[in-house]
Amino acid sequence: MNQKNLLKKSALAAAVAIVSSNVYAAGFQLNEYTAAGLGRSFSGEGAIADTAASGSRNPATMTMFDRPAFSIGAVYVDPDVSVTGKSPVTGASTDAGNIAPNQWVPNIHFIMPLNDQWALGASATSNYGLATEFNDNYPAGPIGGETDLMTINNNISAAYRFNEHFSFGVGFDAVYAKAKIRRTAGELAPLKTGGLIAEDTEAAKLKGNEWGYGWNAGILYEVDDNNRYGFTYRSEVKIDFDGEYRNGIPRALGGTGGQTVPGSLTLNLPEMWEVSGYNRVAPKWAVHYSLAYTSWSQFQELKATGSNGQTLFQKEEGYHDAYRIALGTTYYYDENWTFRTGVAFDDSPVPADNRTISIPDQDRFWVSAGTTYAFNKDASVDVGVSYMHGQTVNISEEVAAGAPKYEFQAKGTAMLYGANFNYSF
Repeated sequence: MNQKNLLKKSALAAAVAIVSSNVYAAGFQLNEYTAAGLGRSFSGEGAIADTAASGSRNPATMTMFDRPAFSIGAVYVDPDVSVTGKSPVTGASTDAGNIAPNQWVPNIHFIMPLNDQWALGASATSNYGLATEFNDNYPAGPIGGETDLMTINNNISAAYRFNEHFSFGVGFDAVYAKAKIRRTAGELAPLKTGGLIAEDTEAAKLKGNEWGYGWNAGILYEVDDNNRYGFTYRSEVKIDFDGEYRNGIPRALGGTGGQTVPGSLTLNLPEMWEVSGYNRVAPKWAVHYSLAYTSWSQFQELKATGSNGQTLFQKEEGYHDAYRIALGTTYYYDENWTFRTGVAFDDSPVPADNRTISIPDQDRFWVSAGTTYAFNKDASVDVGVSYMHGQTVNISEEVAAGAPKYEFQAKGTAMLYGANFNYSF
């Protein structure tokens, strides 16, 4: 492969492959849609129905509300993610700390019971999102750089109660996604071009925003007032990005010379299944639990095309399905105070061979605690906090075809803080 094509294809790989693999990283399949759920590690979410946020998780739970309910809040994510390593070319350090910036994840929910059988709901949350950033002069620039993905899931739903035991709900999802990817040339560019391309040259910049659509459904089975179980499904959402791509590499070397060109890529946000349970085991105590299963195996191949239908990039990904298991307990202290806690385990769907430093995905453990203070029968505030610990992983990654592989070790933790205000009319 000549030098011109090597630079051109590595830039395309950086701009297209990385944005897609980031979207599919389980570490950024967000759960942070309510502070109450955060305080119990999101255990039993499809069956508890303690705030209006439950309608966005399992629409069937809306039949448990006998008056309009509203909830608004946010979760603040404070991650600490770092990578360590050495360049196989120069021996220079490739260490980078705090590559994931802090983020706010807002949420808003509303449930309107129409009568004893019907209820409607609406919500705005985020199910996917990420952000990582490396310095412009990072040695492995083509696989570092800046990555930013934001999604907003706007949901409307309806629920119907068949009888005192069974309820069913269905919803429609309109997902807005906005992505920005930026990569730099890295240390190999000056060596391969005789200094014509600097280390901090913009090697790839891709951005776009599009809408995708899906649906969700749920069933709630109420054994009695103290025991209930939920089953929920959220469909796959396809987002067809028609984005803008450019780089600062001269045209003579296969770049765009700063000119913006079009490109398209389909992102498939995978379907998810969840079973949940809630049991009031004593007058003041309850236990709750969940098992979620995400069909990441739907993502086996990545393919991007140009404006003329030509294949710009094609890569086998080979993701596998992954699960999340959570267990928690709630203590109803009195009419004003409620306390909760929980633990969870997130399984990573990314094969070790496909990990990338832009999103060093890994299995994660959660420990959480939270409380609710009710001012009266109408208004309350939820507060939750979680500690998320990721396993240390090894990453072996190419910056370009034919180039030496860079070896890294990555580890990450995060603190999450949430608060919601709830009001019933």
